[in-house]
This record gives sequence, structure tokens and C-alpha cells, in this order.
Amino acid sequence: MVLGDGIRRNIADVEPAERDLLRDAIIKLNHLYYPGSRTETPPGGVSWWFKQDEIHQSTHVHGGPEFLPWHREVTNRFEELLRKINPQLSLHYWDFKQDPRGIQNGNTGGGTRGTVKLFDPNFMGSDHGDIGEPWLSAGFYDPEAGTSDHPDRDSTALGGGPADPPKEVTRPSNYPPGPIPQPTFLSATEEARILALPDFGPGLPQNDSRDSSFRAIKRNFFRTAWEDVHNQAHPYFADISPHDAFRDPFVYLLHSNVDRIYAMWQSDPAHPERLDPQLVYGTESNLEVDVFAAGLPSKQNLNNPVEPWSTGKGQYHNVRPWEPTHENQGDPHDYHDLSVVAPPCYDTLPSTVRVVGVENPGNQIVFDEVPQGETATRAVVFEVFTCGTVTLKVSSGPSAPYSVMTPPGDTVIVNSGPFQRHEVRIWFQFTGTAPGPAPNGSVTIHCVETNKDFVFSIHGSSIKRPTIAVMLVLDQSGSMGWLAGTDATTKRIDVLHLAAINFCQLVQANNAVGMVSFDQTAYPGFNVTTLNGMITDPNLATMIAAIIKLQPQGATSIGNGIALGRNTLNLVDASKFEKKAMVVFTDGLENTDLRIADVAGSLNAQTFAVGLGTAEQVSAGALKAITSQTNGYMLLSGPLSPSVDDLFRLQKYFLQILAGVSNTSIVTDPNGTIFPDKTVRIPFQLSEADIDATTILLADRRGVNFSIQTPAGDIMTPSSARNLGAKYAIGTNMNYYRFTLPLALGKKPAHAGTWYAILQIHGNDEPRVAAAPSRTGIRYSFSAQAFTNIRMDACLSQNSLQPGASLTISATLTEYGRPVEHRAKVRAEVELPDHTRTTLSLSEGTAGRFQASMAATLAGVYRIRVIAAGATFRGVPFTREHLLSAIAIPGGDNPPITSGTSTTGNKGDVCKLAECLLSPNAFGQVLEEHKVDPKTVLTCVETWCKANHAGPTKQELAEREGTA
Repeated sequence: MVLGDGIRRNIADVEPAERDLLRDAIIKLNHLYYPGSRTETPPGGVSWWFKQDEIHQSTHVHGGPEFLPWHREVTNRFEELLRKINPQLSLHYWDFKQDPRGIQNGNTGGGTRGTVKLFDPNFMGSDHGDIGEPWLSAGFYDPEAGTSDHPDRDSTALGGGPADPPKEVTRPSNYPPGPIPQPTFLSATEEARILALPDFGPGLPQNDSRDSSFRAIKRNFFRTAWEDVHNQAHPYFADISPHDAFRDPFVYLLHSNVDRIYAMWQSDPAHPERLDPQLVYGTESNLEVDVFAAGLPSKQNLNNPVEPWSTGKGQYHNVRPWEPTHENQGDPHDYHDLSVVAPPCYDTLPSTVRVVGVENPGNQIVFDEVPQGETATRAVVFEVFTCGTVTLKVSSGPSAPYSVMTPPGDTVIVNSGPFQRHEVRIWFQFTGTAPGPAPNGSVTIHCVETNKDFVFSIHGSSIKRPTIAVMLVLDQSGSMGWLAGTDATTKRIDVLHLAAINFCQLVQANNAVGMVSFDQTAYPGFNVTTLNGMITDPNLATMIAAIIKLQPQGATSIGNGIALGRNTLNLVDASKFEKKAMVVFTDGLENTDLRIADVAGSLNAQTFAVGLGTAEQVSAGALKAITSQTNGYMLLSGPLSPSVDDLFRLQKYFLQILAGVSNTSIVTDPNGTIFPDKTVRIPFQLSEADIDATTILLADRRGVNFSIQTPAGDIMTPSSARNLGAKYAIGTNMNYYRFTLPLALGKKPAHAGTWYAILQIHGNDEPRVAAAPSRTGIRYSFSAQAFTNIRMDACLSQNSLQPGASLTISATLTEYGRPVEHRAKVRAEVELPDHTRTTLSLSEGTAGRFQASMAATLAGVYRIRVIAAGATFRGVPFTREHLLSAIAIPGGDNPPITSGTSTTGNKGDVCKLAECLLSPNAFGQVLEEHKVDPKTVLTCVETWCKANHAGPTKQELAEREGTA
């Protein structure tokens, strides 16, 4: 037995020194005082000890359903007071089956056993008559009370009140005659019978002790039978009157035992419902009961506030410091509050270990639809009630493809504490393999203390993570050498390099990327190649080298680039990928054949377009046409500026497209600046419907410590990620975490709730990847993405591409394929061409479908951010974001240019006609008659035609591109 372990024990079994500490602490209670003056109303200045009698007298909680939980509250609060004096103390109990005058085989100290007398001047005082020492000299009563200068707490006429001692505290001698010890009023057989009673109370609206029919059934219900035993215990050592009983310190040893038997009844392993605040009271959980007991009436209901601690209200008078007119320390709660329902720790309570059926129905561990290649974690969840130590350990299994997650490992230990529900987990892992069911498995977990085995079956299945082959079609024309607008040095080609490289670095395993580039001609970059998802993938290094190699030159033939990209993508084996997509990037107007319109009809893959520039600088109309017809979309940057939003705009566009083609949703996507000695905490919501998450940090230079905080406050760092089954990677100007959910970090698995990205500057002033402003801050963009069952599909339609067009923004929210009906709000933040901003609220029409419209009155680019915020089926918050672009261009509805409309398109035909006309059988004969040599003329024509058929010169191309 350990002093200070929080366990209430038989008072005869604790060390004599601990009994002395308990006595001294009770005495000390009479020398500590609540606030106020004894003359106030309600009275203040009452000692902590006399407050107990005041509480008991102001209330009358006997004979009804509130009796047991109310007396638990009073004993718990008394123990709290004792621990304020000595934190090591517990409120031990007197076992009713033992004669308190002489308990055999008690702890007499020094490792010896013998007779322990609880009634002794060194502990509880006399067993009959006045209780005497040590209580008399401690002021627990005053034989002169009621005389001059000795107010009596029972005589207000003489100026007495709750702050004053009573005249006497006595113990009438009602013990059985004969030598000590004698059998008491309770046998072990009767105690066991009461503990076996199944129902808390009779569930009757009338509990009248004067009613013989009610008295006849009391022994059949736990609370009524046990209160009757309590009613025998009081006169056994003292006075039964509820108005006097709490003047005797021994009453707390008595009521600790009353609560102990109640706690044992609750903690019966066969009845877990008795520890549930909603079920413990059975039919009396919300029953209005008229009570008559101990000569007094009352009305009791377990939904009532527990008084006086809730509001200070007593049946007979109000009590400080809980009533509202003075200290107002009330803590409103009813009898269903966990603090009332949860038993304190007693040495006779069993350790109970149960499987949480909701988490593991049928003792099963289910890994359902784990994406191929992803590692998922699931837990066996136990609820443990113990006042000692419980050890749970994997004793056999599991076999592949399942494993114990390490850390935390195959063993969990629950240490002693309040007898409340402790939820503990042992974690297992499964990595998604070939689509379909996985082999079944099993695992046995052994409880050391109870010697019980728990056997679980394990079931898993994998789904194919939708794989995609993406073709990047990238502009390397001469205008890509122009400044991007974000600062004085960064060129458009630099922005493209970074965005395209980040795109490749974030592609998940088993997906593929290829690249072609174009100026006036199209060039192969690298073939469509499958990546393994690792930054160290040599194929990724090849891609990055090819992207960096792109340098500005020549004119712009977007059609040539699209055609080569399409042809290359068509060669990819469709059986290896669920989807093919193409991302076209350009910064200018097409000025050389082939044109976009020439190849639009041949596109057979979902196509996205990213335009760098204004609506007038990019072939926006033609790009919008091809993206719309292939179920893609176009994102246009508009003019870029040095703002943090524009700095990362192109990267964010590429990352959003990558998220979209891989069925990943953007949770949140904020930008900002972090300064030295400051910590930035960026919240993002994940829910139980999210399968895995990727958190991405873009920064204008290195030097940021990037960690992730779970809803419980636990921190994942780059060094700890791997042991948690997560991935941390460093890319170009980018860091990211990728992890499946739940994340086995902390005492409880991290899944639904508010997570945080935590950013701090660590002082590493490495060279900037993209030039930052001349200041000490680091600009960043953070993106949280989720592979999820909650999806938002956002799109924009416009009835015209000219100013005055009507723009319609739509969003559809689904959860597990079902509409998110009336559980979310969606808004669109719109930046207009003149850089003013407005916000549109999208109204929900049909279930889960949201829409709003506006007029595009200004010419230019409309940059739109669609934001959804709502709650899952289980009420957990979620957010989603999506970027859109709209354009309004004078003449925007004109048909797109094709090669056939070029003014130089018929040069070949003109040459053929001239050669025919100059032949000897045509005008050649006429020329000879006029002494003109037709061969000389024909030579001139051929020379001119050959020059024109050779294509434009570098100078001509530069003039087309505007770079001459």
C-alpha cells in the first residue's frame, strides 16, 4: 500500500502513521475558513469542517434516487479538502462487517498485524458518550455553548449559527453486549446479496418510508436496500438524525463505505452500463419522485442540479461560497455528470477490461478500401476501469500482410487513477496491395492482471488508387524571357520551371508524367514515365533536368505543342492508368501554325490550361474552348505583381490541377509572411471522412521549420514522421508531409479536428530559390490537401467571353457520394480586373448544389476562390477550396484562328500556278514572241517560292513574338 496512490482502503489496513495524518488533516479543517462574516446572510466565515454540517443541514437528500450520488459528491468534496491540506491523503472507509471498537488483523504498524481500535483518543475519540479527544480540544464542539460568549450553532436566539460549534457531539452505546469484537449489523452474505441486485431503484414516483408496501419492496432494489443498511450504520455508532450526523468525523468513514459498495455495484464487469452516465440509474434516470424519509418530505429527480454545489441553493437555506450573491462559485451539474457517476478508487474494485464494440464490432479489425500503396493504421480499442495497473500485450499474431505498429509497440500499460473509463489502443498496420480482398488474419491480446485473452479477426481490402498519366505541354517561346512581374529579376521561364518541377515532385507513386515543349515548333522533352513517389527517384531527376533546360526562343505555336503532347500521350498503354490528362502552359498569343483550333477536335484526354498574363496577352478564348470540351478548366494569372499572392500563383495553379486529376481535395490554401522570432500557426480541418492528407509548404527561400500539430496538441516533425508511418520530403522551394489517417501520434489517434501547420524561422539564411523582397521575413504559401470522401466540384460557366458576360459559379459537395445537404455554406471571393474584391454567397438549390452569378462588366481576368465550410454526417467541421478564372475580352466571342485563315496560307498554290503559266505551252510562248525569256522569269519565281517555303527567319519569328 502506497501513501498518496489515490486509493481508498479499509481504514484498519492503512499504516497507523497515515491514520494520524488523516486525523490531523480533519482537525486542520476546523482552522481554515470560507470567505465572509458570520453575521452576513447567508453566513460567511464558516470553517471548512463546520461547512460540512451546514451543507448537510441545508439539504435533505435521503430516501430517494438522489441519496447515493449526492453522498458520493459530499464525500468526494470532503476528500478534496483533505488533499488541500495533505495531497497524499485518501478518504478511507470503515467496513460495516467489522466492529470498529476492535478490528482483528488490522495494521498495527511496523509490518505487524493485530487489533485496531478506531475509537481511541489518538484517532476517532470515544465510542460512547461525548466523542472527547482529539475533537474537544480542536473545537469540534463546546460544552459551554449557549452560555455567555459561547454561541451555540443550534440556537439562533443566542446568536449562534453555522460558524459556531454545537454544545455536544455524542455516540450512544448501541453495540451488542459481550466481548469485543461482536458481529455487526451487516453480514458478508447480506452484502453479497445486495451487490447482486440488478436494478438501481424501484422506479416508483412515490418513495414514502411510512408506506408499508414501499418498505416491503425496498430490499429488492440496490439503492433502497443499501440505504437501509446505511440507516442501521448511523445509530450503530452515533445519532441517526441527518441534522446531527455530519458533526462527527466518523461519519465520513461510514459514508466512504456506503460509496464503496455503490462503486462495487457499478463496476460489476457484467454490467458496463452502470458506469454510463445515461444508463446507470435505469428507470429512475429522469423520474420525478416524491420522497418522505427521516421525517421530512422532498422532491427528487436525477436531472436536478446537485446542490448546494451547483447554485448554492439548499432546501432550507442557501449556502456560500456557491450561492450567487457573494462568491458565486457554483458549478452547475446534475447527477449524470461524470464527476458524480465515476466511482472513486477503492481497494475492492475489480480491474475491468472490455473491447469497445463500436470501434471493433464483433472483435474485428477492419482495413476497408485502403488505397493501393498506402499504409493505413487501425487500433484495437479497449476500455479499462482499474484502480491498479493493467497490462495489455499482443501474445500471438498478426501475420502478413498485417503487423503491429512500432512505435508505439505491442504493449500498453494503464496505471492507477480514478476509476473512470480509460480508453487504450494497440495499433496495427496494413499496406494496400493489389485491389480486392486481402488474406484474413488474427491477433490475440492478453491481459496480464486478469489473465484473459482477447482474440480479434483481421480483414482488409485494397482499392486501386486512381492512377493518371499527365502530359505537360510547356511554352518556351521567346516571350517567356520577359520579366514575370513578381520582382525585378524573375523571368516567366523561372516561374514555369518552379511550378512544373513542384508538380513532378508531388506526383504520388504509380502515376506518370511526360513533357513536351513548344515555340514555333514542338519538341519532345521526356517520355511519359511512372514515378515511385520518392524525391530520390532517378526518373524525377531526369524530368527536373529537362524542365530546367527549357529556355526562351522563337515564336508561339500552341497547336504544335498540343498536337505533339496528344500524340505522345496516345502512345501510353491505357490499361496501366485510369485516366490521362494534359496540362497546357503558355504566356502568349499563338502566332504561328498550327493553331489551337486546328487540333481541338482531336483531343481525347482531359485538358487543363494555365495562362501567364492578361486576357489580351494569352489565347484565352481558344484555350477555354478546348478545356471546356474535355471537362477540364483554364486558370489565367492576370498581371502578376510583387504581392505574396502573385508570387505563388502559378505554383498553386499547377498544384490544384495535380490535386484534381488525382482525386485529391484542397482543404485550405493560405499565403503569408513569417518573421524571425515569430511562430505562425495555420489551422486546417480534417474529418473522419478523410483517408490521407498532404500538407505542402512553398517558400521564397529556405529557412523555415515546418511541423504539424494534431488536434490533441501532439507534434509531428520531419524526424518523427517516418516512425509514424508518414512521409516528409524536401523539394525545390517546397517541403511537404504526406500521411494516412488516423495518424498514430499521441495517446489517442489523430484524425478528425483542427490541425495546425507550425512555421518558425530557424535562422538558416540559405540562398533564395525565388528572389524575396529585401526584408528578413520569408514569404510562404501553405496548402493542406486530402484524399477524401468529402469532395467539392467547383466550376465556372459564362455565356460570353466579352465584357458584360454573365458568370455562373457552381459548387457541388458530396460525402461518400451523397449530397452534403443543408450542412455547408459556400462563398466565392472574386478579384475583379481592377483588383477590387467582392464576395458572393452561393445559395443551395437542390441538395448539396450551390450557385451564384455575377456580371463581368470589366474587361480582363476575374480570379475566383471558392470556399466551402460545413460539417460531416457526424458533425465534424470540414473546409474545401478551389480556384477558378473567368475572362472578358473585347471580341472574345470571335471564332478562334485556324491555319486556313492565315494570309500566307496559299503561297504554295501561287507558286504552282505561276510555274504552270510560265510553261512553254502557256504564257511562255507569248513571252518569247515579245522577246522575254520565259526561263529567266520562271527562275525568278522559283527562287521566290523556295525562299518562302523555307519558313520564317529568326528575325521574322522574333517580330511575331514581339521579342525583336
